[in-house]
Amino acid sequence: MRQIVLLLSSLFLAGSVFAGPVLANSILSLSSALNERMLIMKDVAGYKAEHHLPVEDLVREQKVVSLAQEEAKDTGLDPHSVVPFIQAQMDVAKAIQYRYLADWLSSPEQNWRPKHLDDVRKTISDQDRVILSSISQRLRAGSFSEKDKLEISSLLNAPNLSDTDKSHLVNALLLIKHRT
Repeated sequence: MRQIVLLLSSLFLAGSVFAGPVLANSILSLSSALNERMLIMKDVAGYKAEHHLPVEDLVREQKVVSLAQEEAKDTGLDPHSVVPFIQAQMDVAKAIQYRYLADWLSSPEQNWRPKHLDDVRKTISDQDRVILSSISQRLRAGSFSEKDKLEISSLLNAPNLSDTDKSHLVNALLLIKHRT
């Protein structure tokens, strides 16, 4: 009996030793991908401004949600639980785009050209995969803690991202669940 207890204790401690780096890594990966996704909103705003396109594109948003739900299934997340988070990302992305457009009214960008929207959308899709994979990895070890929320918020530092935007993203993130 003592050997079983010792074995189980050893396994628990070994799991704890490896869980820390995995959790930290998933938080860093998630925060980095979220920042990258928000950074490229400058290109989205610039392209839309050059081509006189509206910031809001509801048809595209529905496609993004559908793609994210498929990706959620592939990463082991409940596809319905990711919808509020994906919508939060798109809401924040639109807010960032509007802030760039407002800034450019009084101080236009000089010597800068936005990337083509097709290229940017591919990057956004790539980042969304990393984001959902990081979330899934973190949720395998347990739900997001209050410490995780604070850490993610502190690591989000893309230009034109407000504290309210960060809060919106993190609160929606907490609604995501693994598939049962």
